[in-house]
Formats: sequence, C-alpha cells, structure tokens
Amino acid sequence: MGARMDSGSAAGPDAYGAALLSACCVVLFAVLMGFVLAACSDFGFLRPKLDPNAYPASYKADLVTYVRLHPVDMLDAREVYVSDPALKQSGADSRYFVCLRAEGEDWRKEKFVVFHVGQINLFADATREQCAGAGYE
Repeated sequence: MGARMDSGSAAGPDAYGAALLSACCVVLFAVLMGFVLAACSDFGFLRPKLDPNAYPASYKADLVTYVRLHPVDMLDAREVYVSDPALKQSGADSRYFVCLRAEGEDWRKEKFVVFHVGQINLFADATREQCAGAGYE
C-alpha cells in the first residue's frame, strides 16, 4: 500500500502547499520582471538614442543594394545619377534625402529617397517639385 501522510507531520499537506505557493510566487515574480524589462526596452529606456537625422554616409552603397533587391524600378537603365544628401523639411521634422535619376533607351525616371537614422526609409517616384534643381553626379 501507498504511504499515507499525516497532517500533523512537518512535511504534511500544509507545508507542501506553502512551499508550492512560495515557488509559484518566485516564478510569477520572475515572469513579471521579464515583462517589465521588455517593456522598458520597447520604450527606449535601455536602448541608445539614435539620431533620426544621421547623415547617410554609405548612401551610394545603400542605393545599389536597394536597387539590386528591388530591380523592377530600374530595369534596363543605361545611366543612373544621384544627388548628394541634403536635409529637407518633412512635416515637423527634417530628413536627409537624395534624388535618383535613371535613364533607359526611351525612358527616364526620378526617384525620391528619404533616409531615417542613416538608412533608406522611403524609395518612391519623385514629384517635379521634390527633385527640381537636384545636382546630379
């Protein structure tokens, strides 16, 4: 037959329940602390503050990589020109941007490329105003 626990012994059901409750509290506390630390990191408390207007130092290499990954916009381009990065007002903020001009046999496209924290954030067809007067290289 199985062993029977006496409720009066030191290892009785009350002591077992208290130990189980204590272990559950420790685990619950650890899980809650994990959530708190994760929440803090999502709000930027543990991350370094990044400059949204960081100069895109490798903008030419980034553009080549982007076009290689998204070739539809520049298929059959014979010549490609890019302007130097410049700060431009975008709503309440300023962002670095470049204009990209691609020319094919019988077509020409201009793209407006916006950078955020030094990385490409937007690659879109340029309006006439966005790239007017851009100094292409």
